[in-house]
Amino acid sequence: DDHLVKTQTMRGSPFIKPFQERIADWEATLVSAQDIIDGWLKVQATWLYLEPIFSSPDIMAQMPTEGDLFVKVDRQFKRMMVHCQENPNVLAACGLPDLLSNINQCNEELEIILKGLNDYLEKKRLYFARFFFLSNDEMLEILSETKDPTRVQPHLKKCFEGIGRLVFTDKELDITTMISSEGEQVGLSSIISTAAARGQVEKWLLELEAVMRASVR
Repeated sequence: DDHLVKTQTMRGSPFIKPFQERIADWEATLVSAQDIIDGWLKVQATWLYLEPIFSSPDIMAQMPTEGDLFVKVDRQFKRMMVHCQENPNVLAACGLPDLLSNINQCNEELEIILKGLNDYLEKKRLYFARFFFLSNDEMLEILSETKDPTRVQPHLKKCFEGIGRLVFTDKELDITTMISSEGEQVGLSSIISTAAARGQVEKWLLELEAVMRASVR
């Protein structure tokens, strides 16, 4: 920004005539570099958020379209980072052909992925309304490890005020008992099979809600 302001100041000088073409080229170079860096930082921030999410095989399986699109962006972003590592000089790094258009395309595709991710979480919340008590990050922590139902344990208190934790069987990970924050134990009127939900956490949580009510009556 400082270099750009100084360049624009020089361009307004009455003595600019002999250097006008050079100054115009330099200003265009700085503006292009600024646009590239701004776009690059946006790609990087979104990539850092999405990369651990789409590293989960469970999320990739549940969101195949967004997953494939993220793989494409991931490859492009890593190619740009390799170029940057090989060319640590800013102007040299920004000189990669079509760099700005590639960055803009990455940002557009990342926006599509983010929208798809939000729509996916919204569907889960509409199916199991108590998910509205959880943040996106908390939901993703649960949904990214659907093969391990115990990952729900840290978030139970937000979904169910009276449940501190659940008791799972060792092998099948069926739910047999609920325990309050005060340590009070209540056996469930019927055992809940988490395996029957086939990785859909919201299904066995919805069943838990119904069985919980039946068990305390």
